[in-house]
Amino acid sequence: MKPKQVLIISNPEDEHTVCVTSHLLKRGVEPILYYPENFGQELFLTLGQVPGQRENIVISSSQGDVINLLNIDSVWYRRPRLIRMDEALEPEALEFARDEWKCALEGVYAILDKPLWVSHPDKLRDAARKPLQLRIAQSLGLIIPRTLITNSPEQARRFYEQCNGRVIIKATGNGWVYSRDGDDVYFVMTNRVDISDVQADDEIAIAPVTFQEEIPKEYEIRVNIVGQQVLAIRIDSQRSEVSKLDWRRYDVQNTPYTPYTLPPELSTKCLKLTQYFGLEFGAIDLIRQPDGKYVFLEINGNGQFLWAEELSGVKVSETLADLLAGVMPPLKSAQL
Repeated sequence: MKPKQVLIISNPEDEHTVCVTSHLLKRGVEPILYYPENFGQELFLTLGQVPGQRENIVISSSQGDVINLLNIDSVWYRRPRLIRMDEALEPEALEFARDEWKCALEGVYAILDKPLWVSHPDKLRDAARKPLQLRIAQSLGLIIPRTLITNSPEQARRFYEQCNGRVIIKATGNGWVYSRDGDDVYFVMTNRVDISDVQADDEIAIAPVTFQEEIPKEYEIRVNIVGQQVLAIRIDSQRSEVSKLDWRRYDVQNTPYTPYTLPPELSTKCLKLTQYFGLEFGAIDLIRQPDGKYVFLEINGNGQFLWAEELSGVKVSETLADLLAGVMPPLKSAQL
């Protein structure tokens, strides 16, 4: 029987890639790593289409390595970076070249319909739309926070009053801010809003801002959906003043991470949400309120999990390797 061919589309600094690769090797699968940022330097893309024949899709390297993408069984699309371009190019030429690479790669990914994608970039893009996440979550019976996205100072103040001043502000997108040279990345955290913030008309008007009613927390839960598996981790963020508002302000020494079992009905809703977006992996953030109710915050189709796995012992990376290797069934085949 032909061994599985798993393609990992990533970047060379991603520790998650290293971990999952090691688990794939233990399963007799030798993953094929490729980093799109090296196109135009070490890597070359060839897509040939001839009437009446199967496409020819090949990635080759300056060292003579060749990847036939039509032989791939599964793909893990794991946070690849932008292609490194020659900055000496004229701005117009640079913009044109970047767009050509974007369209060529999107075209290749669009016709690769045989492999199992974890997850396809088109699906990841759709799933990243937070207003849609909230709508679908609510339609599945999940509780969501009262939310307002606006650049209207008047609407922001009205929302603040409606929530009795218990409001947080968060990024509408992924929250990543890159430095001009691209070497540094900053992350916009969740912050509490006070009256002076909603009175800053000029700042609010610059761009849409996401306001949410602040939800009281007993603890938080990171739900990792991997194929048909639900791997939940309890995060006791309220035990630390540092992580109370946003657990991404890590204080791991004072914030226990432990395995968690969701109520069956809630597990099914998380699976249905992930399946709706066509994802095979989803990192879902929930709040458990002091009254015992669970509140949905968001789903990240390419979320981080390694730090929580190491702290809790929940084997997300091994389960992901099983999914890519074909050991366990994908979520798309589940009858929910």
